[in-house]
Amino acid sequence: MVLTVHERGFAGTTVREVCARASVSRPTFYEAFDSREACFLAVIDGGYRQARELIIRAFAQTDCWREGVRGALVELLEFFDAEPLLARVWLVESLAAGSWALERREGYVADLIDLILRRWPPPPEIQTHELATIGAMTTILGMVQNHLLAARPEPLLSLLGPLMGAATAPYLDRGAVAEEIERSHSLAQGMLSRRNAAPRPPAGVSIEMPEGLLDPRAYRARQCLLYLSRSPGASNRGVASAIGVLSHTQISTLLARLARSGLVDKRAGRPGHPNAWWLTPYGTQITDVLASSENMLDGSTHVRVTST
Repeated sequence: MVLTVHERGFAGTTVREVCARASVSRPTFYEAFDSREACFLAVIDGGYRQARELIIRAFAQTDCWREGVRGALVELLEFFDAEPLLARVWLVESLAAGSWALERREGYVADLIDLILRRWPPPPEIQTHELATIGAMTTILGMVQNHLLAARPEPLLSLLGPLMGAATAPYLDRGAVAEEIERSHSLAQGMLSRRNAAPRPPAGVSIEMPEGLLDPRAYRARQCLLYLSRSPGASNRGVASAIGVLSHTQISTLLARLARSGLVDKRAGRPGHPNAWWLTPYGTQITDVLASSENMLDGSTHVRVTST
């Protein structure tokens, strides 16, 4: 549904086209969804659930409202960068699908705003009207939508500075807002540099890096390997949740591609249990290189790789 709506718009999307792309029959489609509209609403529902979980997780990691807002924006922008088609369908295409889709989406947006206002208000010494915060959140949503509508090549994470400016403007003086914009911009640039850096073996180490992992767009593949190095035996669902992939098809495709490259191995679970994924010896070597690249970019201790 996401792929078809992205290409054709909802008005041009048919159940036949969705079934053909998903390689399922129409009876199978109607076992899961009552209609084309119901399937599209499931897309909106899924985007909302993921966004809500990311916001809750970000605020749970800090007691400072500014840190919480910044963390929530980072989580959301990274999620949308990883799922660009879903981001456009959820934030843009849903506007034109019909009043039924817009009502569902607007209800979720209002719920996310209320979630932030209700559970993590600014400190009591900062006095402002609730409408100011709602206006700031609306501005943030509009900036993201405009970025997607213009199909700008820069990742959404590059908006972190301006978005934090809009979020803090109702509460802080101009100088403090400017500092927050600069701090958030620097954070985003550092994260983007790490995301786009092509991993290379440390000096003096001879190991063949899979060509696909050198592509800056292979960010999720590298994250997948790093997660499995920390959590061997994780399931598809566990890996997807950890690296922010919403689509079950996408995570299955990603893991299958890594398996074909000899980096991961799937082990069948016991009856009633999910399959488990582990790094191969070659995958462990490559993951050491990835960890080394991240540590060098972070200024951390260098991780040395030994070849077998």
